[in-house]
Amino acid sequence: MRPASILKSAALALLLSSGIADARSRGSISTIRDAEIEKTLERMSAPVFRAAGLPEGSVEIFIVNDRSLNAFVIGRNMAFHTGLLIAMEEPKELLGVIAHETGHIAGGHGVRFGPAASASQGTAILSTIIGVATIAAGAGQAGAAILAGGQSIAQRGFLRYTRGQESAADQAAITYLERAGIDPSGMVGTLRRLQAQELVSVGNRVDPYTLSHPLSGERIRDLARRVSTSSTRGRSVDAETRYWYDRMRAKLRGFLIAPSRTLREVADDGSETALLARAVAYHRAPDPQAALRTIDQLIAMRPNDPYYHELKGQILFEGGAAQAAIPAYRHAASIAPDEPLILGSLGQALLSLDQPAATTEARTVLAEAVRRDRFNASAWRWLAQAERRLGNTTAASLAAAEHQIMSGEDTVAARHAKKVQATSPYGSSAWLRAGDILAEIDRRKSLEK
Repeated sequence: MRPASILKSAALALLLSSGIADARSRGSISTIRDAEIEKTLERMSAPVFRAAGLPEGSVEIFIVNDRSLNAFVIGRNMAFHTGLLIAMEEPKELLGVIAHETGHIAGGHGVRFGPAASASQGTAILSTIIGVATIAAGAGQAGAAILAGGQSIAQRGFLRYTRGQESAADQAAITYLERAGIDPSGMVGTLRRLQAQELVSVGNRVDPYTLSHPLSGERIRDLARRVSTSSTRGRSVDAETRYWYDRMRAKLRGFLIAPSRTLREVADDGSETALLARAVAYHRAPDPQAALRTIDQLIAMRPNDPYYHELKGQILFEGGAAQAAIPAYRHAASIAPDEPLILGSLGQALLSLDQPAATTEARTVLAEAVRRDRFNASAWRWLAQAERRLGNTTAASLAAAEHQIMSGEDTVAARHAKKVQATSPYGSSAWLRAGDILAEIDRRKSLEK
């Protein structure tokens, strides 16, 4: 696992990649990147976005590692807490949340930073709310994003929708779901669950969703009335959506719930989702032999599944067997050559060998990874290491600047960018990109005033 195709919009940059890990410090949120989970959320969101008339690729999705039930949008960036993804047992529940948040985007509902924020302003605002720190590690990655005061975005009051905006987003959501041929009834169940939790919550235990998305009996009644007459009410979710949804939840459970609990609660019944959750739990236990034995069962079931080969690579790499991990990552990359996160993991494994030929290949692989996903922060850091080993000092400084600006280390990023401009021909692509980084740092400073 690792953190979102995160914020690929040009105005910003903040998530870092690192190996999947639990967020251990209180007062922080962690963001997760994982090629398979991101693809699942993209698949589920695509028909809703189309129904709302949002151009393909115009909304960025990212995942927050937090046990609370929450989802939010800033500009055209949509975030889901892992607690929400795990808790929603039915795909139609999550589809309802996606549609509701899409209603906020399409409705132009702003955040509480003065006037309603535009899409580009939303990204810039997000960059001021979240700063990141990361730890490098394997295929899956998580970055810790420290929030001012150690409280959630919603609790800090950055996001607040009025009751009118919530109602408008609800009604728009039903329209989008109907256009997409999806049953909207999951929305009602989700809101009733959140309302029940709100009634029994005390102190700081209240879920941030109820703070940023006001709930009321009237709102739920209005939604239930509309759903009761929906033309798509009762329609089943297609088998493919159900399959990938169950895989996503199994993988999240394996990585984010205590291994002993997962192994105790997930039946060892040989089903694919059970094997996936248990393989990850064994890896985290750690029990590398059981993890490898289980992931090999999954690969035998689906030999052309890139994400199972990627997971095997992660198990091997994080278990200290980088040389053995490389063939697994290569196989995953050959099946899914367009997945930059898989390429980044292959590059890291190659770099870890610290051999000239492997470093040269790592440089090529990592350059392709960041070309496909400019905001893969860890890949930039590994690319900087590869360029430095190969004696390409200007390229190393530029890659380091890219990494540092995403890490919130603006002073260090500026130092690297100025070095690039001092050693690059005026007007060259490296000189221009370094100038863009310096300009972004200046924009951030202006937002902080």
